[in-house]
Amino acid sequence: MSGPHHLGGSGDMGTRNTGGFGISPGGDGRRSAGRVRGRAAFLGPLAGAVALATLLGIGVYAFAISGGSCSGEGTITLDVAVAPGIEPAVMKAAKRFNSGRNPVRDSAAATPTPGLQQRIGRGGGRCTKAVVRKADPGAMAALLAGQGVPGRTDRKPDVWIPDSSLWTAMAGRGAKPAPIEVTRTSVARSPIVVALPRTLAAGLKARGVTAAPSWDNLLQAAGGTAGGAVTKNQMIPPGSVRLLVPDPARDASGMTALVITDILLANDPNKGSIFTGIVRTVRESTQPSVQAQFAQFKPQRTGKRPIAIAAEQAVWAFNRTGPAEPAVALYPQEGTLSLDHPVAITTADPGRRAAARLVERALATEATRADVRELGFRSPDGKAPGTFGEASGVSPQRPRDLPAPKPATTRQVMQAWSKLSLGIRMLTLIDISGTMTEPIAPGTTRLQATARTAQGGLSMMANDTELGVWAFSTKLRGDQDWRELVELGPLGERIGSATRRQLALSALGAVRPKPTGDTGLFETLTAAYREMTKTYKPEFGNTVLLFTDGKGNDDPGGPSLGETLAELREITDPERPVQIIMIGVGRDVDTRELRRIAGATPGGVYVAESPDQIVKIFLQALSNRIGD
Repeated sequence: MSGPHHLGGSGDMGTRNTGGFGISPGGDGRRSAGRVRGRAAFLGPLAGAVALATLLGIGVYAFAISGGSCSGEGTITLDVAVAPGIEPAVMKAAKRFNSGRNPVRDSAAATPTPGLQQRIGRGGGRCTKAVVRKADPGAMAALLAGQGVPGRTDRKPDVWIPDSSLWTAMAGRGAKPAPIEVTRTSVARSPIVVALPRTLAAGLKARGVTAAPSWDNLLQAAGGTAGGAVTKNQMIPPGSVRLLVPDPARDASGMTALVITDILLANDPNKGSIFTGIVRTVRESTQPSVQAQFAQFKPQRTGKRPIAIAAEQAVWAFNRTGPAEPAVALYPQEGTLSLDHPVAITTADPGRRAAARLVERALATEATRADVRELGFRSPDGKAPGTFGEASGVSPQRPRDLPAPKPATTRQVMQAWSKLSLGIRMLTLIDISGTMTEPIAPGTTRLQATARTAQGGLSMMANDTELGVWAFSTKLRGDQDWRELVELGPLGERIGSATRRQLALSALGAVRPKPTGDTGLFETLTAAYREMTKTYKPEFGNTVLLFTDGKGNDDPGGPSLGETLAELREITDPERPVQIIMIGVGRDVDTRELRRIAGATPGGVYVAESPDQIVKIFLQALSNRIGD
C-alpha cells in the first residue's frame, strides 16, 4: 500500500453515556483453587474447520507501512497473520518496527547468503520488516493443523496472533501440523463475560440481584442443566432468559464458554450427563457471530430476555455504536477465562524465527499496550482502558481468573462438542403391553410416566431433530408387533396442517396400553435397528430409544433371544453406527435380556425407578458419544 493505512474501530469513535447499573467483578484478582483434570488422549482435530476456512477465508491483506531503511536484497519480510479485532494495534506496532533496520545476523539463517553482510553495510545482519494481514483464527488453526483447503493456496504465516490460546491448542495436533511455538508474549486480554440488556440488568438490580452471579445460576436461568459442584445461589429466576452463545467451532468466546463449563464440572461425579445437557442447551442457542447476539438486544422485548456470552471488548465495542438497548457485562463470581491474543511463531526457518523474536519484542512495548487499550482491550497485565466504567457497560476492575486449561483438555472439550452437538436422529419405541399399566409413582402408571417424559423431552430438541415414534406390544398390525405412530423425519417439518413436533406431542398424549398385549420386544427392536441402519445419516447421531417395563420379551410366536442376537450382529455396520438406548421403567426391572442385546450392538441399558430419572438417563446415554 502506498499511503497510510486507516484503522477502523479504534478509540476515535464517538461516545455515548449508556447509563446502566453498578458492575462488580466477582473476585479480588487471585486465581481460584480448582485444578483442571488432565486428559491423556487427543480425540481428534478441528471439526468442520476446512469448510469454515473456505467460507471465511484467511487472505485479507493489510500491509504495514515500511520504512525506507529496510528493503532490497537479503531483507527478511515476515508474514504476520493476526485476528481481525486486534489488527489495528498490530498494524501500528508494525509501522514502528519497520521504521528501523532490526538486523538479524546472517549466521542465524539456515543457508547464509555469501557476501550479504558486506553488501548490507557496516552494521551487519539481515534487515527485517513485518507485513500484517487479517486472518480468521478458526480458519488459520485449520490450515496450521494440516487441514487442506480444496481450491485454495493460502500460505502459512511466520507469526500468528489469534484471539485465544485455545486456537493454538487446536492447531497443534492435526494430521500434519505446522511447527507452533507459543511465546510468553500476549498482545491483549479480554475476559469472557455475560452480557445483559441494560433494562434487564436494571430490573434485576431493583429486585436485589447482585452483579456477580455464578455460572451455575446463569445456566439454570437459561434452562440448562446446572452442575452439582458449583454454587447454588438462585438469583436470576430459572427459565427466565435465553442464553446466546457464539458457535464454539467458529468463535473463541463460544469455545471458551465450553472450556469454562468443563473446568467448573471437573470434580462432579455426574459431569458427563451434566455437560451433555449444557451442550444441548448451547446448541439450540448458538449464534453465527457476536454481532448476531447483540442484534437481539432490543428495547421493549417480550418473552425470555437474551443474555450473551461474549468477550468484554465486544460489549464495549457494541455500546460504542450507540444502540437503543446497550449491554451490561456481568462477571461470574467463580472467575473466568480471557481471550489472551498470544504471539505464536509458526516458521521452522532459523533466520525467520530469529526475526520473529524481534517482532515479538516489538509487540511487548508500552506503546502497543496503549494501542490495544484504545480498541477496548485490556493490556496483558490486566490494566483496563480509561473508557471502562458504568457508562460503557464494563468494569475497570480485574476479574478473577480461572486456571488456564491444558491444550489436551481444550481438544477433548471441542471433540466432545463436535459429537454431542450433532443433530439427533432418533426412533423412539414405547412399550404399550399390559404390564405398562403398573404404577411407577402414586397416580402414575409406567406408560403415563414414559409418555409424559417423552413429551417433555421434545422441548430439548431443535426443529432439525429427526424423530419417529413406534408403539409395540404383540400383534398390533396383524402379526406385526409394532405400529408406527409418527413417521421418522424433522420435527419442524409440516405434515398437513401440523408440524411433526405437534403430531408427536399428540400421539404421545393419546397412547394407551393394550391390556391383553404381551411384549414383542425382539421383533420390534430388530425392525427398528434395521430401519435406522438402512436410512443412516452421518450428519446426525443415529439412535434407537427403547422404553419398556423390563419384563423381557414375551412373544410366543416371535424370534428367540439367540435368533435376535444373530440378526442384530448381521445388521450392525461399523460404518453406520446406530446407538441403542434401552431404558427399563420401574423398580422391578429385569434387564438380563436387554444387557445381552447391548453386548451385541452399540447399546446401553439403564433403569429409571422414578419419572424424574428418565431425562437424566437419556442425557447420560447421549454423553456416551464422547467415548465413541
